[in-house]
Amino acid sequence: MSFLAELDEVAAEKHSESPFVAIGGASAVSAVVEEFYSRLLADPQTAGFFSALVEIDGLAALKRHQVLLLAKVLGGPDHYDGRDLGAAHGGLDISDAAYQRVSLHLLTTLHDFKVPMDILQAADSTLRAVKPQIVTIEA
Repeated sequence: MSFLAELDEVAAEKHSESPFVAIGGASAVSAVVEEFYSRLLADPQTAGFFSALVEIDGLAALKRHQVLLLAKVLGGPDHYDGRDLGAAHGGLDISDAAYQRVSLHLLTTLHDFKVPMDILQAADSTLRAVKPQIVTIEA
């Protein structure tokens, strides 16, 4: 069983009222993640953060982690197995401006996928809450 099917199965059993299920479950979140990274890689201001991963073909693993993280954040199954945000982003020299740009790409992608406003607002609140764990360069 694919990890997407497993997420949907667990969500149907234990998280049926979650925003994760409301927006379409694992396939919807996976589609959002695909588009999100397409936008990040096309943006000259954010693409550089991912160039090393592209070179070693590590983007697929990052996308998988992002799907699992978004599933968790959206009240779906918690199968996230990646490092904590501080460890994962430490040493990447992420400025507030870069973080804001990535956040905007994510929120815009969610909006373009017709995610309801209350879920967009919750996502924005989460992004604001985790910012101190990710931004390492102050203005």
